[in-house]
Amino acid sequence: MSAPSLKVRYYLVAGFITGLILKYFMLFYKGVFDMDAYYEWGRRTLDSNLATGYGSIYFPLQYQIFEFCVWIGRVVGSSQIPTFKSSNLVFDIGTFVVVLLLLKRERSNPAYALLYWLHPWFLSVFSLGYVDFHFSFFVMLSIYCLHNNTARYYLLAGLPLAAAFLMKPQAQILVVAAFFYAICHFVRTRSISAFAIFAGPVALFLGYEVYFAASGISTMGFKPAHVLPLSYLNIVNVFPSLSAQMPNIWYPIAYLLRKPGDPIYTVSDQILLLPHIPARWLAAAAVLIALAFLAWRVERDADATVGNKFLRIFGVASLLVPMFMTSAHENHLFLGSIFLVLFFAMNRRLSVRVAIQILLAIQFLNLNGLYAEHPARLAAFLRRIHSEQAVVAYSVVSLLCFLTIFPHQISQRPKSE
Repeated sequence: MSAPSLKVRYYLVAGFITGLILKYFMLFYKGVFDMDAYYEWGRRTLDSNLATGYGSIYFPLQYQIFEFCVWIGRVVGSSQIPTFKSSNLVFDIGTFVVVLLLLKRERSNPAYALLYWLHPWFLSVFSLGYVDFHFSFFVMLSIYCLHNNTARYYLLAGLPLAAAFLMKPQAQILVVAAFFYAICHFVRTRSISAFAIFAGPVALFLGYEVYFAASGISTMGFKPAHVLPLSYLNIVNVFPSLSAQMPNIWYPIAYLLRKPGDPIYTVSDQILLLPHIPARWLAAAAVLIALAFLAWRVERDADATVGNKFLRIFGVASLLVPMFMTSAHENHLFLGSIFLVLFFAMNRRLSVRVAIQILLAIQFLNLNGLYAEHPARLAAFLRRIHSEQAVVAYSVVSLLCFLTIFPHQISQRPKSE
């Protein structure tokens, strides 16, 4: 695609300024109760050290970002809410810029970046204060760093991937996806260049591991040298439910299995759906098999660039987990939603585009039905129409949408604008 026209540039600038104004006013609204946890983790880390402060569902680099936010708040005398949300805004802007660059590289209309910047779903996530903006920026940057199929660019892409991997659990599946791709690439070409993408994640992980081991501080009941690796392995046990309010394949099952009056998330994912096989491991096996198949098919696409291949593999991986894995929360499709914007821009098929828009709309309805408070009238309406029965319907429609999108990311490279 040629350089954006003057009209497109006007829309981009006007849209960006509009989004910036909206998000400025959202900086002062607290949002979900997670904000209290972010502040507490950052305060504890700042007032003691990382080894002492570490101990929950996120990983070390994310704790240090929280620590930095608390420090900035103290220096400038700001309260925790605008300080933490300002960090979201910084990464949000960064992601918007990288999405623009990816659209340009894929020869798609850059105006589609406004779908990320202004869509009600993304605005809602920002308003409610989730920090998914942080690690998502590094994931998108990792893909942009893959300019060609050489060890140099794999090594470069591994640096932001390492940051994401040391921030939130949702990035773990991306490292697995990259591993599947590297194996497939080696089998087909006998080249080990793709394995260079793991240099960054391995080096950063080992660096933190040395720090924790040397600190001599035991947290979460683990010995110092075990704290970091076991925090990664134990993450699946933090909230062992079939569905934590995410409209996915497990929500209708949890709805049928729950006791009368109990919320959806009280149904454990340790329930045996097959003899001796808990739902969690059945879901994990299905996700890994689908991801391995995707990596095998996409790696063999001779017409696609390496950046496009990783865009598709990471994109589908970030959709697969919240749609098919147990313990998925209502915000876990955020990263996948950014890829949906790119898939929408790169694909002219009406069925795929409609499915993407419906999937984004469902995420908006579910999230705001749970937590929305502003604007007051809209929030009251969305919360009034929200119910477990409605989310069961959302889940069925979401699965149909995913099954519409998924084959087009496997079979061939999406058609450009």
